[in-house]
Amino acid sequence: MTKYRFLDDAGGPIDSHFEVQSHELILHSRGGTIGSPNARNTQYNDALLRMLIDRIRRSELILTEVLVDSKPARKLPVEQRAVYFSEDAGVDSQELAGLFRKRMAAVGRAPHTKQGNSTKRLRFSFAADVSEEWIVRALGRGETDVSVQEHQRLPAASLNQVKADHIFRAVERLVVAEADHSSGESSDYDLVLDSGERYSPEAVFCLAASEALGVEVRPQHIWGGPGSPCFQAIAETGFSIVPKGEEVQHSPLPTQPEERFWVEGDTKLRSHLQRERSSGLSRAKKQAFRREHGRLHCEECGLVPEDVYGEEIGEACIEVHHKLPLGEDDVPRRTMLEDLICVCANCHRAIHYELRSKKGSKLI
Repeated sequence: MTKYRFLDDAGGPIDSHFEVQSHELILHSRGGTIGSPNARNTQYNDALLRMLIDRIRRSELILTEVLVDSKPARKLPVEQRAVYFSEDAGVDSQELAGLFRKRMAAVGRAPHTKQGNSTKRLRFSFAADVSEEWIVRALGRGETDVSVQEHQRLPAASLNQVKADHIFRAVERLVVAEADHSSGESSDYDLVLDSGERYSPEAVFCLAASEALGVEVRPQHIWGGPGSPCFQAIAETGFSIVPKGEEVQHSPLPTQPEERFWVEGDTKLRSHLQRERSSGLSRAKKQAFRREHGRLHCEECGLVPEDVYGEEIGEACIEVHHKLPLGEDDVPRRTMLEDLICVCANCHRAIHYELRSKKGSKLI
């Protein structure tokens, strides 16, 4: 189980840790004497609880239950372990943090005693299942407590946290020269962009993993080659990895009927859409959107398809559309994730129909 460290709102690390189990956040207890070598989670206090409550409310997650989760407390009935109740939903965050501390101190306390531990291990449960990645990003701000030694490879469980949007942003940074990575030139394989530019797959993955894990990841911390987490993540994003010197063949036309209507006979638009399909742009946008909002919904009509069809089919009902029409530019434009919106299939068709109805328009 991966242990995570909270970050404050400015991005600084807090000496308080948590993990995620079965869509629930587990806040680790404070222990030891502050200032001593055995002290742990020393910044578990009212301020941390208030920050966590505020983040839960801003994320629009619905808090359903908070239980003391220490080993002795697990022997007690659930109702005796609870520190959050339905009537607390409207309580100010600062006041609620104080109530949490007061109530957890009373859990398991001997009769007729006033003292008790107010910094115990807590389990936060939510109304809907949410991914570990979403909880980490929304509530903890994403820093892992993985200790990366100079020549120690990261476990696959950590590397598997690298997703399509991390890969896409890493490529963007290399393309616009915002990043200079120590892995240098690739030796056996290249990640090939549709423009013909070639980059080291390891360099791309290290940058992506550094963002995903919140620690600096260098080539000695990963392994590459076919079948590795590095190559699998890049391939799933949609980028091509080929042996050095090998060319890449791309499909001649987009697959969506509306897009085929616009690109037939227009080499520039065909090339642009072809590049974006092969670069995994749509997948990256969806994952970034899900990380920010928790799940996919249509930015035009507000539909949440997974509420109707379930998560797997609902994913296919959301499509990615350019906010700025591609046909307005005479030169190729590099599309960024913020240039896109997520819309349901119906709204996407309506948008295309409206654009197509404009006489003489080349917009898509």
